[in-house]
Amino acid sequence: AVRLVEDEGVEEAARELQLARGTVHGWWKQVEKLFSFTGHSTSKSLKGQGRREVFPDIPAVVTFMKDVRREEKALTTRGIMSFMWAIETEWVEDYLQRKRSGILALERMVERLAIRHGFTSQKPQTAKKSTEELDQTRAEFALDFWKTHAVYGPEGMYNVDETAINFDMPPARMWAGRGRRDAARIANTSKHTGRMTAVLTIRADGEKLPILFVLRGKLGGRIDTSEFEEYPEGHFYT
Repeated sequence: AVRLVEDEGVEEAARELQLARGTVHGWWKQVEKLFSFTGHSTSKSLKGQGRREVFPDIPAVVTFMKDVRREEKALTTRGIMSFMWAIETEWVEDYLQRKRSGILALERMVERLAIRHGFTSQKPQTAKKSTEELDQTRAEFALDFWKTHAVYGPEGMYNVDETAINFDMPPARMWAGRGRRDAARIANTSKHTGRMTAVLTIRADGEKLPILFVLRGKLGGRIDTSEFEEYPEGHFYT
C-alpha cells in the first residue's frame, strides 16, 4: 500500500485499495517506521502500544521480582514498594504527594505492574525444602532405585497411586427462607460424603492397568457381584 502511495498518491491508492483516505494517509505518515520494522511480517501493529510505565526503572523492579521468586522467597506488594523506594526515593515521594489516596495509589500501581509482567496473586505454599534440594533428592533416589532394581524390565515395574473420590456431597451453600420457618435442612442427607478409593496403576512401559475401585472396603470382604452392572466394564470393584 505504501509503494502504491509513492507511485499514485494517497487519493488514488485509497480508491484502488477501497480503503478510507484517512487510513492510507496514516500509513503514509508512518512510512519510515513501516520500512524499518523488524518484527514478524504477519504482525498487525508496529508494537509499543499500550499504557506507558510510569516508574522510571521498571527493568530493575522486574529483575528484583524474578530474583525473589527464583530464591523461593515471599514476594509481596510491600516488598516491591520498599525496593522501589530504595532505588527511586525522590520519585516515590513525589508520586505519593501527587496522589490523593497516597500509599493506596502506589499499591494499586504495583499490583498492575506485577500483572503486566506475568505475576499473579496466589496463596503461599509452605515448603521445608527448596526446588533445588528436591531435584537433588529425586536424582539420588533414581540412582539408588536403579542400582537395586536394574534386573527388572519395564514390563515388571508398576507405579501405583491411590486417589480418594468423594460423592453424594451436599452443597456448600443453598437458598432458604428467612427465619426459623425454613432452617435450611435437607431431608435424608448426611454431612459426611460418600467415599471410595480408585487405585491407579501404570507399568514402566506405559501400559495402563484397569482401575481398582474400592467401595466400603473391608479386609476379607466379598464382592457384591449383583452391583457390577451398574459400574463401567473393564475395571475391578471391591
